[in-house]
Amino acid sequence: MNRISLYTKIRNILDRYFNNVLKTRLVLFLLSTILCSASYSQQVSKVLISGLSGNTSHEMDVKNAFLIGYKSYDGTDYTGQIDLHVDNDVYSAIDYAHQNGYQIVVRSYTGLINAVNDSVEKYPDVLLFMPAGSNSFLYYCCLDIPNAAVVSTGAGTDNLATAYKVEFFSIDPITNSNESSFSNGFIAGQISYLANKLNISPQQARLVARNNSSSNQSITYVQYGKIDLGQAVQSNDSTISLPVELTSFTGAAFNDYVTLNWTTSTEINCYGFAIERTASLNLSKGETSGKTFWETVGFVQGYGNSNSQKSYSFVDNLSNLAILKSCNFQYRLKQIDNDGSFKYSNTVQSKINKPSSFELKQNYPNPFNPATTISYQLSVFSHVTLKIYDILGNKITTLVNQEKPAGTYEVTWNAAGQPSGVYFYQLRAGNFTDTKKLILLK
Repeated sequence: MNRISLYTKIRNILDRYFNNVLKTRLVLFLLSTILCSASYSQQVSKVLISGLSGNTSHEMDVKNAFLIGYKSYDGTDYTGQIDLHVDNDVYSAIDYAHQNGYQIVVRSYTGLINAVNDSVEKYPDVLLFMPAGSNSFLYYCCLDIPNAAVVSTGAGTDNLATAYKVEFFSIDPITNSNESSFSNGFIAGQISYLANKLNISPQQARLVARNNSSSNQSITYVQYGKIDLGQAVQSNDSTISLPVELTSFTGAAFNDYVTLNWTTSTEINCYGFAIERTASLNLSKGETSGKTFWETVGFVQGYGNSNSQKSYSFVDNLSNLAILKSCNFQYRLKQIDNDGSFKYSNTVQSKINKPSSFELKQNYPNPFNPATTISYQLSVFSHVTLKIYDILGNKITTLVNQEKPAGTYEVTWNAAGQPSGVYFYQLRAGNFTDTKKLILLK
């Protein structure tokens, strides 16, 4: 079970058995601190070497390449868990790693296509290293390397039979014959070492490696180059930010509902967004508490890693709060990373305007041809009917026949099939009844 899943399960238990909200939140704060502290003791502690059945010697060589890459800078041995696993496809491998808490997956065979990258985006807690191709296989895949979820790698000569660029390259440390599977393991070991050495996440280590790689202009298929571990360690890039850049956050109220919309331009390690709202007291009197107190009212899953614009939406249903007068609500987003860290957005304010009385308004336009709009307001939750009658009292149509919460509404009547003349529309809501005249003039 990963840290986020554990945190969520414990939170659900606390919410069920603790009535004191502040006490519950204090326990959750302490728990999150413990979980986050534990997670930073070693960022890479479980590595999965994923391969096909029937060739375990090949997977063992990939494992050894990982271990060689890990210790290539200062001789430090990898002391975490590293397992071989048989997976007929990379989709099974990434799902297995996600279910079992592996931070790194090293795929021992090629086969990288765009669909693989699209699938990996759904598992931001796992970093997949995959060889882009080999000297005997050709795969066509045009990844947007800076924004790719998969770390694509290649061997260190320019005769690699791939039709696109890769992120990093290295010399094959096992056979020295440019086997891309072994260079893939070596690079995964290097980035895992950076994560543990600098006490950062694998995604952060990946960016540090990008910032400290030496490109070779004679090698045209590589995006960043060969990782310089010495330069990366000495650069002190452990403070590199992995932002979820929020570009907009808005709220709009309609009756008992507030719709929140927000967009991000970049996301790295984004687990999701908790939506928080100021809790108001004495809502029936239109009063709010003097002290600002935030409560979580929803959660929206993040995209994990992305450098393209992503849009989100959340609707907060306030009908169960029984608001009888206008109230202002503030909202904010709590953006949570996969490691449990979080930050808050700016706040937006939405006002719920509650009508103080029932009212049926005059249609507009009037006279009309062929359509007109009828508006009405309800001060409390009511069963509503809105019907059209001709001048003789015959019912022409029913525009509304349903229960509605307090609020302001409008409905359009299209009278294209009716003759010119005087008509009446009648609103019934609880004990309230009102009738008004409208004129169809063709």
